[in-house]
Amino acid sequence: MGNEQEIVALIAKVIKVPQEKVRLETDIFQDLGVDSLLGVEIFAALDKKYQLDIPEARLESISTVKDIVDLVEELLKPPLNLPLTKGEMSERSEDRRDQ
Repeated sequence: MGNEQEIVALIAKVIKVPQEKVRLETDIFQDLGVDSLLGVEIFAALDKKYQLDIPEARLESISTVKDIVDLVEELLKPPLNLPLTKGEMSERSEDRRDQ
């Protein structure tokens, strides 16, 4: 099951609605009746499942299920330009010597 399906299932479970009611274009507040408390529960469940620290400022821009999926997928991406570990630097150094 991909992230999208897992997130839809998680939202449906938290707000206690059939999974088929939760679609990407669904507005979680208007269409599903999610209030601020349920919203907090959804994001707490996402934090727990994916070990995410979702910034509160980002939550203000969320309205649809797709917004949630996009945010989770963005936060799951590894950051670019991470510094190399000593082991990785050593491996690259050895690779250069072998050439």
